[in-house]
Amino acid sequence: MTPKSRLHIHTHKGPNGTAYIVGEKSALRALSDALKEAANGVVGLEKVTLYTSDGHSYDIVISSDVAEEEWQAIKPSYDRASDPTKLKYIELYTEFTRKV
Repeated sequence: MTPKSRLHIHTHKGPNGTAYIVGEKSALRALSDALKEAANGVVGLEKVTLYTSDGHSYDIVISSDVAEEEWQAIKPSYDRASDPTKLKYIELYTEFTRKV
């Protein structure tokens, strides 16, 4: 069985680098829908489950509710100290999903 909705996100490796999103159309549509929901929703938080090329699932958590103070403090993805799980709404999401 071939997994559907395969998508890989390759982040940029440094300043002025290039990031790549490589995915099947169904995965890109699912990601697009989740991005729209996060941007337009009341909560500003959305999750989509996708698959890697080897068939393993993973979740993408999207948050549009990031306070200015958090934007000023968050490290870019290429910085080893980068940890988006420390953002307020991501922490709340993680705590909530553990309880469910």
